[in-house]
Amino acid sequence: MTVDPQRGDAPGRAWSGLAARLARHACASAAERWHATGAAARLLWARRPSASRAVAGGFAVVLALAGAVGVVFQGGLPGRLPDPIDWAALGALLERDALPGDAVAVSPGWAERARLAAPGAVPLLSPASWKDEDLPGVKRVWLVSLPRAPGFGFGVERALLARSARPEPAIPLGGLAVTRHALATPERPLAFLPDRLAHAEVRLGGAPCARDAAGFRCPLEGGGAAEVLRTVRQVGGAPRPCVAVPAGAGAALTVTFPAAPMGRQLRGHAGLAGDPPRARDAAIRIALRVDGEEAGAVDLAGDGWRSFALDTARSAGRMRELALSVTTTASTGALCLDAMTLR
Repeated sequence: MTVDPQRGDAPGRAWSGLAARLARHACASAAERWHATGAAARLLWARRPSASRAVAGGFAVVLALAGAVGVVFQGGLPGRLPDPIDWAALGALLERDALPGDAVAVSPGWAERARLAAPGAVPLLSPASWKDEDLPGVKRVWLVSLPRAPGFGFGVERALLARSARPEPAIPLGGLAVTRHALATPERPLAFLPDRLAHAEVRLGGAPCARDAAGFRCPLEGGGAAEVLRTVRQVGGAPRPCVAVPAGAGAALTVTFPAAPMGRQLRGHAGLAGDPPRARDAAIRIALRVDGEEAGAVDLAGDGWRSFALDTARSAGRMRELALSVTTTASTGALCLDAMTLR
């Protein structure tokens, strides 16, 4: 091959020219695509839906996705819940092994079907907090768990483990898991005073209250009457067995138990019924008299199920007349009160 010396490096110059043409072609193609994309974007923007139609479209998409998720969830739910035979097995287990002082807890809390499966002598408890709530008379708790059910967690199990003396292995019953917890320090009340209301005397101010089939009816100054009865009311996020007394009676209400077994302590709770209650932040004063003598008083403030404790060690081991006087600043609603004498 002969190269003209006057032309220099002819092949190198040819390659550089080709590269320049390719670069110009690439730039031109990129510019054309950019202009085409911009034109398409301007066209789409010009044809965009109104704000209301866009919101409606987005809502329809979200609704369709939620429906699809709901269908999938409902389709898989039967496989995550216990069968009727599992509940029947739970009832048979409790019927065979439950003892006086036993109670049932459930996790998650909505599994109320355990109430139907459990024998009538074994109550199902649902306190607002298993960690620090009083469990009078309960020695063992049967925790019925639905580990695959929606809402299941280990909060109840952790709280019971902290209060247990000897936790036992879980018993699998199909879709259920049952664990028995023996409480380390069970509360053994000598008397739960709401259960003794039928044998008590009730006065509102200085006026006696008439006994009726449900409890007592106390005359009010402005006319009418207020009821005092043993019932269950919702207070502080949980049902509470208690004596319901009128909160807006305008005078002290005194409940006297003629012969109550006394222990080292009188422990109780009080709170305005309802979630939320009609009146909030009401002050409550509870005074105790034993055989007609002042034995202590306590003032409670705030919302929810408030606890109190009064020392009765001087009367421990004896039967005494015990009177509780209750006053509150609340002008409406009902006050839920319980108390128990402890060993």
